[in-house]
Formats: sequence, structure tokens, C-alpha cells
Amino acid sequence: MYTAHTTDKGHGRLERREIVVVDSSTASFNIPGIQQVAQITRERTNLRTNKTSTEKVLLITNLSLEAANAEELLWMNRFYWQIENGLHYHKDLVFGEDRSTIRTKHGPANMSTLRNFAIGLLLNNNIGNIKRCVDNLKHNPRQLLRLAA
Repeated sequence: MYTAHTTDKGHGRLERREIVVVDSSTASFNIPGIQQVAQITRERTNLRTNKTSTEKVLLITNLSLEAANAEELLWMNRFYWQIENGLHYHKDLVFGEDRSTIRTKHGPANMSTLRNFAIGLLLNNNIGNIKRCVDNLKHNPRQLLRLAA
């Protein structure tokens, strides 16, 4: 077993993450391709109220111990959520995804795909402030043709 941990302070809380990793060479897993299994424990303490919450999640990966040790797996998991949270931030702040009233059939998935495409197009064109760019495009939609070219 291998372990690693991180501690971060921000947004009014203290967060401690710990990962315990079991390599497939030391345990027998009956699922092909599994190289490592891990448990991540996240403990969050609200610094204002001093309340603590704990969450435990399991992680299964086909990455070998040589490809990703415990510290790297913990970093990869954290990095994934930074990307996910950043994307959701843009989708909700800029495009109001949480306020969308589209609820039937393929509508929600299709709109999410269009939002992802729009954000990707803007990021690919090195647009730093996506909200300001979208606001400008509302007033001058012909500028969008320059981005797509």
C-alpha cells in the first residue's frame, strides 16, 4: 500500500485529501486491466463554523505504479475536478446552463454539446475573458465569423 496527502486552505475552508493505493501486484483483482485501486478521503472543515465533513471515493485505474504513483494519482484526481469545475463555471456563468428550461428528449444533451463547442472555440482562439467576448458577440454577431475561420 502507498499513501499520499495534500492540505489546502481557501474559500473559507481547510481541505485535506488522502489517498491509499493498492497495486495489483500485491492483490488479486479479477477484472482485466486493473493496475491500481485507491481510496481517496476528502475532509473539509468550514473555518467559520468549524464543521467538518468527510467523503470517501474509490478510484480504479489501468495506470501502473510506475506510470502514476500515489502522489500523481491524487494530483490527477484534483486536476480533473479543476477542469470540470472550470468548464461548469463557464457553462453556467456565461450561458446560464443551470437556469435552462430545456428538459425533454435530447435537448439538454444537445445544448450542453453546443455550449462545450462554443467554449472550446473561444479558448482555442485564446479568448481570455469568455463572458465579455460572448457579451460582445451578442451585440455584433458577425465577429463570430472571424473566430470560426
